[in-house]
Amino acid sequence: MTTLATDERVRLLLPTPQRATPPTTARRQRRAILTYGALWSLGALLGFLDLGTRWTAAGLGLAFPGGGLAWGGQPVLGVVAALTFVLAVFIWWATGPTVLPPLVWAASIALGALLADPGSTTTQVAVLAVGPALIATARLTYLVRHTGQVRAGARINERLAEVEFVITGSPGLDVRVPVTEHTEDDLRHLRFALDLALQPLESFEGFTRIDQFREAATRYQLNALGYALAMAQFTRTPAFTGYLAEGQRNAIEKMLDRRTWGYWAIENAWGNLRFDRDPVDNSENIMLTGFHGLMIGMYGTLNDDRYAQPGAVTYRWSDRADYAHDFGTMAAALHRNVQGSPFALFPCEPNWIYTVCNTFGMNAMLSHDRLHGTDYFADVEGRLRESYETEFLRPDGRIVGVRSSHLGLSWNFWSGPAVQITTSYWLHAALPDVARRTWWLLRERELLHEDGRTTTRPGVSARLDPGSYQLGTDTYSKVVTLMAAREHGDEELASAIQRDLDQGDVAEADGARRYSDGSTFTNLYAALGRFGRHSALRDLVVFGAPDAWREGPVLAEVAYPDVLVAKAVTDGRALDLVLRPGAGPVRTAILVERLRPGQEYGVTGAAQQSIVARPDGSAVIEIDLGGRLELRIAPR
Repeated sequence: MTTLATDERVRLLLPTPQRATPPTTARRQRRAILTYGALWSLGALLGFLDLGTRWTAAGLGLAFPGGGLAWGGQPVLGVVAALTFVLAVFIWWATGPTVLPPLVWAASIALGALLADPGSTTTQVAVLAVGPALIATARLTYLVRHTGQVRAGARINERLAEVEFVITGSPGLDVRVPVTEHTEDDLRHLRFALDLALQPLESFEGFTRIDQFREAATRYQLNALGYALAMAQFTRTPAFTGYLAEGQRNAIEKMLDRRTWGYWAIENAWGNLRFDRDPVDNSENIMLTGFHGLMIGMYGTLNDDRYAQPGAVTYRWSDRADYAHDFGTMAAALHRNVQGSPFALFPCEPNWIYTVCNTFGMNAMLSHDRLHGTDYFADVEGRLRESYETEFLRPDGRIVGVRSSHLGLSWNFWSGPAVQITTSYWLHAALPDVARRTWWLLRERELLHEDGRTTTRPGVSARLDPGSYQLGTDTYSKVVTLMAAREHGDEELASAIQRDLDQGDVAEADGARRYSDGSTFTNLYAALGRFGRHSALRDLVVFGAPDAWREGPVLAEVAYPDVLVAKAVTDGRALDLVLRPGAGPVRTAILVERLRPGQEYGVTGAAQQSIVARPDGSAVIEIDLGGRLELRIAPR
């Protein structure tokens, strides 16, 4: 990937599809149809060979789930069998058990053969016609919709031809805008995240515990926690490690708890028929490797490289079984899996490829490339871009949210506004032009502005909180819109949504504030959006922290929650701080590191007016904290 020294203006039209179905998707669909055609032919042959009632029923059950039951005098059971098969496919999508639909189908065949009475030839022909008729109807429906999408894409391109998208380049020391100071409200929402992060590693108090397979899984809450804390550090307190770095480490290391990652042993067994528990050395688990890898990349960008050391990321199954990895092996696995996937994008869980999940893998590779001199993302960028622009893009510009790697099928309902918005956010680092175009399309078509409020178009995905599976609130939809608007520089919209959220139902306990109608996951994403700014994610992932931030003085330790760090920034020589009390007035000490050993520093705002750095470059400073306090430590 070429990193830009300055901003660049580009135009990006929607690609004009050369065929109705993208090439890799078409190959997978043809294979699936040919496989079904062979099963259907065998089923039809069993009936027409007149081998007996049970063989005829079994053949019809092979031709269509429940077909043998319907023909053999059990039409109600036949319908139940067909619906059960549909449910099995849904469960396969939800939790990955690839074996479930075939098992349900096989059971319906056996039951049909067992219960069959001789049926009529008319019913036999009708059952045989169901499968081909459904496939033909689905294909015709797809072609009609595709034709309409092509026309819509042509109209959109007429407008896109006049639109320039700004692709932001390296921001320099000022990081596009100066480091800003947390407001008191910001600090209250930050404390919600910190209180989750700073509890003992074995404790998960405050996290939602529903299941470990879908969006409410603990790992996604830990991911969001790590991202939110890293963003707060990057945009508000880059010269502070302390409890912010500790909280990120805790989130990273809670991911190593078997209760968090142990789901993979189950998914790999029932999804791939493999019994390897290693969550990294596999080709269908970007929902862990990509997401966890990005947490580590953000931490390494802002703090230290401990997770790049061999064995630093060890997933422990038991006292006798563990899987030792590090940031390097995780990034290498991501690169290897992209290379090995026919789609370039690879599955989030057995069989199912999610476009938004793959953005995390790209961002993790980008972070590793910058920190450790590899070229993983650059090597696969072309294939990934082509896949996003063909296999996973409708002609009208809507991103396909999920596709089956085995069958080539996708679900239309999984391409709603929330999916588009989150993808436009997380894609901005790696493919900024595609992300900017996606955001432009969302602003044009999906966002509604009524009575001074901005919402997405009504729909299930727009009213679902994925962190709790609760329907009826649009808080999550607002939160991800806030994230994307701020990342894409649409600050007027972002500020309006932030005000709308803050005027809603808010709960506060012990100085920590959260949106009461949002799940833990939604509240952590809300913190990520609150602490973002224009191109913050892109700057953090692609360009990283300036040398001055990584080499200059740093506030290394304060007592939490007695001292809340509202701002901490360095120009490489001096350290500027803004501190607030978190539990009332207090006299306390703070620890500063990365000073020049033996150098005298002037101190403004503390009990003493000067300090001399110790041989290790550290110094302790006494402060009286009764309200907002500005501190400056500068060499004399």
